[in-house]
Order: sequence, then C-alpha cells, then structure tokens
Amino acid sequence: MGDPAGVGPEVLLKSYKKARATQNLVAISDFDKIKSLAERYDVPLRKINHIDEAENFKNQLNILSLNYPGEFSPGEFDVKNAASVIESIRIGTELCLKKKVSAMVTGPINKSILRSKGFKFSGHTDYLEYLCKCEKDTAVMMMLNRYLKIIPLTIHEPLNQVSSKIKKLVIEEKITLIISEIKKYFHSMPKIAVLGFNPHAGENGQIGNEEEFEILPAILKFQRNNKCVVDGPFSADGFFGSKEYKKYDVTLAMYHDQALIPLKLLAFSDTINFTLGLPIIRTSPGHGTGIDIAKDFKADCNSFYQAILFAGRMTTLVKPKLTAIF
Repeated sequence: MGDPAGVGPEVLLKSYKKARATQNLVAISDFDKIKSLAERYDVPLRKINHIDEAENFKNQLNILSLNYPGEFSPGEFDVKNAASVIESIRIGTELCLKKKVSAMVTGPINKSILRSKGFKFSGHTDYLEYLCKCEKDTAVMMMLNRYLKIIPLTIHEPLNQVSSKIKKLVIEEKITLIISEIKKYFHSMPKIAVLGFNPHAGENGQIGNEEEFEILPAILKFQRNNKCVVDGPFSADGFFGSKEYKKYDVTLAMYHDQALIPLKLLAFSDTINFTLGLPIIRTSPGHGTGIDIAKDFKADCNSFYQAILFAGRMTTLVKPKLTAIF
C-alpha cells in the first residue's frame, strides 16, 4: 500500500473492488489499522499470517498482516512506520522471487521518510535491484499509458548532473535491455525513438554536444543492425508536438521530466510504471503519495487499478498464482 499516510491505502481498497472479479489479490498491511478504512469502502477483510492461507479472493481482501508501529493518519507522515514500509517491499519481493505470487504492485512511498530509517536508495527501482541481487543500474523504469511507452535514461538525478550521466555505453545498454524486455513481454521487435538532451537536439553542436558525442554514436550502432529500428536523436518538443511518438513502440528520454511531462499530459490517470530488467514482475501507479489530498478520501484509483490489470496481463507469461498488492 506504500506509505499509510498517503493515498496508497485508499486507492488499494478502491482498486480491489474493481479488480477482484478478474484478479486474485493479497495486500500487505496492518490488519487492525486498515480495518476502519476498509469499512468506509465496504471491503471485507481477512487476516492471514502466511501467503498460503489466502483464499476466497472475490469476496474478501486477504491481508498479509505486518505490524506498523505508528497510526494510519491520512495526510500526516509518521517516521515510526518507515521501517514497516521498507519491510513490506522486501516481503513482496521475496514472495515474487520464491514464486509464491506472480507479480507485485507497489504503492507510492516517501523517500525522505524512509531515509530516516537508513534507507539508502533513491526509490523503489534501485531497492528492488538490490533485493533481486541484480547488478546496479540494470533495472529500468518504463512509464506507460494507452498512448506512450517511455523510459528515462536517468531517473532521480538533479538536472545539473544529468549531462554527466549521458554516455554512449549507458545508452547502448539501455537500448539493448529495452529490446530484450519488449521481446520477452510483448513478443515483438520494438521500434525505438531516442530523444536528444539539448534544445533542438543540440543543433549540430551549436547548443551542446551530448547528441553528437554520446547519443548519436549509440544510435548508429543499432542502425547497422537491420533487425531493429532505433531512430534519433529527436528534438523533444517537436517529437511530441508533431505526434511523431505514434510511429514508435518505445521512446528513450534523457531525463525524468522530459519523459513524464508529455506522458502525464496525454493520460495522467492511466499512467503506470512497469520495471524492466528484474527477474520479477513489478508495477506501480504513476503518481506519488498524494499527501495533500489524503485527508479528503477522494483520490482517483485508476492508476493503481491499471497497474494491477497490467501486472495481471504480464503474468500470463508464467503460471498464474496471486498478484500481491502493497
């Protein structure tokens, strides 16, 4: 459910009501503390202590109970719950790795609250890399909705450090991973667009040289391989303004906001995150904790719901068991 102070518990319960007819769902939460919120949304709960006890998914939400020391107070972060939020992600990942569940959907977290309890990661993605024993920077955040699949080369990097992270080898590694993962999950060779970093994609070196020295050489390596289509670097404003993105299966952007602003303008409530490069299936809603609206109990659950449905579709590649939501 993510941080209990945000909209995570609310959108989890609302999404369960919409998804329970087609998905077998288990949530990790504090049974006693989420009970009153579940009553508000008329969601019957059942407390379980082990995943194998889960049953009757259509008529009740099985809660794999985890103790949260602080209260569940919408709109008020409580550092007392930080360790439990971290632990819930670890438990979910372990269940996936042991194939006790088929996929996990993670609710939004507040990184600064978690860091107060020793969390040394920038977010879910690199923490999941660590838990799955993957090499650093092998996991990729693919944000998507019905219009666009887009991947930021750099994620939570300060803008004044992005340029130093744009390297030919890094871009090549990301494109290689994109091709492999899209073939794995979508069974097709993707057409990939690569965005430039500077305005007008650098204007042949007149407004920066990242395109000339790093981005274009990486693209050319793949263009020599006739089995895949990799084009660019495109000027980001023209690429989206002219709807050029419709010609491609996946777009590789250079930094966080270059990717997420157009994506969320196209369909904010449909946007989800699907993590590529992990040995497990993990999705999440495309929004944050919503701490400013949590007290209103009016959060739109569609992104969380779409994350559940997408995770369910991805599990058709393996024998379906449960989709755990956190």
